[in-house]
Amino acid sequence: MRILLAEGQSITREGVACLLRTMMPGVIVDQADSGAGALSRYAEQTPDIVVTELLLPDFSGLELCKRLKARWRRSAVLFASVIDDPALVRQALDAGALGYVSRNCRPSELIAAVRGVADHQLYLEHALATRLAFATQGIEDSRLGDITQRELEIMILTARGYSTREVAQCLNISTKTVANHLAVLKGKLGINSSIELLHLAADAGLVNYGKVGKLSESASHLS
Repeated sequence: MRILLAEGQSITREGVACLLRTMMPGVIVDQADSGAGALSRYAEQTPDIVVTELLLPDFSGLELCKRLKARWRRSAVLFASVIDDPALVRQALDAGALGYVSRNCRPSELIAAVRGVADHQLYLEHALATRLAFATQGIEDSRLGDITQRELEIMILTARGYSTREVAQCLNISTKTVANHLAVLKGKLGINSSIELLHLAADAGLVNYGKVGKLSESASHLS
């Protein structure tokens, strides 16, 4: 895999590059310290994914994303930013980004995001996805306003294809607690199966709709 990392702060850029190389053996990490530099490097190297900060020295990561998508429609862009405002996360997705994680996420989540976005799958850090869903629930689906943050976290992870055990490990709770939350969640949403839950999550923008068919195949054991 070839990654292009766009970040104006050299110490931060080198640190993230080192992390990527350490946790993803064999990966090639090209670096750019500006939006213009990222466009130039992309034209030269055609990386599998661009990982960018929202704030760049010359123009914003949003503008970089728009320019990349205008010239290379198949470009895969992941934001890894210190800014985690839901409105800006939505703008990044609207600009064509496939993923967004905060700089406070765990290293393992950054790696998962890189792998997912490089494979052209939508990836949102689950804490950000939760905030985004609550910020837009009046537009997307009013039923989401009736569920708790923990229930929404479980909904997001389940929609990503996590098993009950994996959800429990991620949230540091028991599998029984996850199962109980899922039962309550389905009752609040007026649905009967996890497949319906996946489709509702896709409609709310919490998971790439193109993945629902794949996830549905493995969801029956959660219903």
